[in-house]
Amino acid sequence: MPHHPLVISHRTNEGNAPENTLLGIARAIEDGCDVVEVDVRATRDGVLVLMHDETLARTTGDPRAVLDVTYAELSALRCGPPQGHEPQSVPTLAEAYAAVLAADGTPRIVLEVDVPARGIEAEIAALIRWLHAEPYSLFTPSTEAEVRLMQQHCPSVPVFFDITHDVLAPEEMARRIRLAAALGVRAINPTFRALTPEAVALAHDLGLEVACWTVDAPDDLARMVAMGVDAITTNHPRRLLTLLEGR
Repeated sequence: MPHHPLVISHRTNEGNAPENTLLGIARAIEDGCDVVEVDVRATRDGVLVLMHDETLARTTGDPRAVLDVTYAELSALRCGPPQGHEPQSVPTLAEAYAAVLAADGTPRIVLEVDVPARGIEAEIAALIRWLHAEPYSLFTPSTEAEVRLMQQHCPSVPVFFDITHDVLAPEEMARRIRLAAALGVRAINPTFRALTPEAVALAHDLGLEVACWTVDAPDDLARMVAMGVDAITTNHPRRLLTLLEGR
């Protein structure tokens, strides 16, 4: 049977909906993705919301930083609309977790929580524990300190360690893969451009899964699948799903 990697929809479903929105989560679920990725920041009054950038300029047109607005102020803004969608509100992390559940409370998809801003990890973990959402959560920290912090706060939530945003020399790539294994994470999660067959083999030999981001071009998707990675983050999950269905 062919190996089918997990399909992770980037920034909810950026290729088919405004990013980091409830509509994006719904699209990821409709597409049949395994995981939907969100970015989390906090407002001035401490509400955890879905937003990748430090400021609101790119997604809402408001030049202020997320940390400079209250949740009430943020609620009046709208994201988008790409691809002709209606403008979307900025959801809270709690709303995102509610959106992944079916009517009977069964999770329909795993929520991958990326934290581009430091200092809110404890609050995120507290919400996940309060919701009992550990079984359908995933963390993607990018430093050793962040890995240890998330393991401390939510030890039962899998960690996909983002070991590099850049292409590395083979020796440095191997060192970081060995560090990931020593930390006891579930997977490495580098940029796809850093992956080689040798790196994938080393990670698998050390008991690690291999994830990668953000893969959109059909040739790159096919190359990652052929390389035997275990999870692929993409803005266009339908492309990847079509590729996998045809194998």
